[in-house]
Amino acid sequence: MKTITEERRDIPVAGESDLLVIGGGLAGVAAAVAAARNGVSVTLLEKSCVLGGLATLGHVCVYLPIDDGIGHKIHGGLAEELMHVCTRYSYNNIPDCWRAGPAGVDPSSPRYSATFNIPACILALDEFMRDEHVNVVFDTAFCMPVMDGSTCRGVIVENKSGRTAYLAKMIIDSTGDSDVLYRAGADCELRKNIVSHWTYEIDMDLIRNGSTSNDVLQNIRMRWFGLRPDVDNSNSDLPMLYGTTSEGVNDYLRLSRSLALEYLKKNQRDGYAMLTLPFIPQFRMTRRLKGLAEMGLTAGVNVKSSIGCVAHCLEAPAAVYEFPYEALIDSRITNIAAAGRMVSAGGRGWEIMRCIPNCVLTGQASGTAAALAIRAGCTLQKVDVPALQNNLADTGVMIHMYDELRNNGNLPPIRHKSVAPTANKDSLSGH
Repeated sequence: MKTITEERRDIPVAGESDLLVIGGGLAGVAAAVAAARNGVSVTLLEKSCVLGGLATLGHVCVYLPIDDGIGHKIHGGLAEELMHVCTRYSYNNIPDCWRAGPAGVDPSSPRYSATFNIPACILALDEFMRDEHVNVVFDTAFCMPVMDGSTCRGVIVENKSGRTAYLAKMIIDSTGDSDVLYRAGADCELRKNIVSHWTYEIDMDLIRNGSTSNDVLQNIRMRWFGLRPDVDNSNSDLPMLYGTTSEGVNDYLRLSRSLALEYLKKNQRDGYAMLTLPFIPQFRMTRRLKGLAEMGLTAGVNVKSSIGCVAHCLEAPAAVYEFPYEALIDSRITNIAAAGRMVSAGGRGWEIMRCIPNCVLTGQASGTAAALAIRAGCTLQKVDVPALQNNLADTGVMIHMYDELRNNGNLPPIRHKSVAPTANKDSLSGH
């Protein structure tokens, strides 16, 4: 590969704060808010112009269930609060039985989930961050960490002001792809992804024929291009792609849009409109941290350092797991924590942890841990875990499961059918 030598230059410091959060998906939002509520100054850097990540730009506008499918609430804290923020404006289909946030409902009740309107969610997240006094800097791409041995002093970024730096005592990597941790030298695992592309459409013929109701959600249909993760794709001729290279990202965009264009050409007619396309590639799992510990995959096991309970949001009954604090941090890097789908959980654990509620839980835990470390003047590896657990529990996070949930691990999971948006979930290629 050809190389050039970049000119040595002084980089102006654009800002300093106690905590830097890199990435404004829902995990990053949770990390920033949790830290701010614990009394530290927070700057969040986002490469796009909106918050929400895959939930907004990626059109994955389904806040997956925060219950176990048989009536028990699994997630409190910010994982529950953010569901209500995302549905604050426009339509809100949280089931009535869950609206007040009870610990449990009748086992036959609908799941504690919601579909949200993307523009309204973006505006609500802006308001939420302003109210929590988080400094959000949009249109700013992370380039490199500024390392001093095993400690990160800040990051170098690029935006309309050019190449600048932001400094902080602690860093949260919520990029989804472990970009900060990987470039800081953390051990990571790569994984290829299917092309799985959601878009939305409206068909006036269905509305005229009375096939839908006055409910706006009944009239906005989701169409799924590429492959679906819940079926056997072994006979597909569509390639698997890495999401951590420019080539992989561009190949994903070209392929997903070509599938959408192929469908549009075949279905072009009066009364039909493809309403929108996702504005980021909808990668599911790309690169994740291999941390100080890994999430265990034996359901029902007590984890001493648990920062909260998680479950596979699409299963019912869903087995419940306790997630260890050490799976948020590297063994060596002193002040960068992971948040979101890129935490230390391999295999099936990776699939579990990519779901929005579990991502938000890890964001809240990492932001809280960073704030505690700042106040104590210690590294993330030296954080007082019982104090962290108490702090999270005070916000409604369930740190350890109770016996009834622990027994759920012995129940055979089944695929729950009612949590996706009211939509046409066609997989149009590859089968």
